[in-house]
Amino acid sequence: MYSPIDGFVSKVNVNIGKYVNPTDVLFDIVNPTDIHLALNVFEKDVNKLSTQQKVVAYTNTNPEKKYNCEIILIGQDLSQERSVTVHCHFEQYDKTLIPGMFMNAEIELKSSNAFVLPEDAIVSFDDKRFVYVSKGNNVFEMYEVKTGSNENGFTEILTDAISSKDIVIKGAYSLLMKMKNTEN
Repeated sequence: MYSPIDGFVSKVNVNIGKYVNPTDVLFDIVNPTDIHLALNVFEKDVNKLSTQQKVVAYTNTNPEKKYNCEIILIGQDLSQERSVTVHCHFEQYDKTLIPGMFMNAEIELKSSNAFVLPEDAIVSFDDKRFVYVSKGNNVFEMYEVKTGSNENGFTEILTDAISSKDIVIKGAYSLLMKMKNTEN
């Protein structure tokens, strides 16, 4: 018996001597050259997705290693858990990934340019957000900023006038403590 695709047998549904019908699935065969990532996405989030969106996937055992993917198909039916299956294609497939392996994914919902700073550059004081700007000769000045979204250790800065200044990007909290803990 010949298989219609190259690959390996991942599941055997029959045994020797069993009678089968022409419509019965005898074996599940996996083609390792074209493995897809199948994600379960909750019903409330499906309307935010479209094909060709970028996805970054990672395993639970090695979350530092990221796999770039792209959405190729969004399912049209809900499961009993109120989720939809979304199929993604790996940009570069890693042979260490095994079919059926659990993975986590981050889906890029929208892409835009923004002025961002590391979280260490922003401090909170009196329910406001501030950054420090270097004036030279170890002189620093606090500037109030409005912040936007926060992702992967970076925060969007919505205040336009601040972007051209020499901003302290590390140790802002230490500066705040030094400035606010002085004797009167």
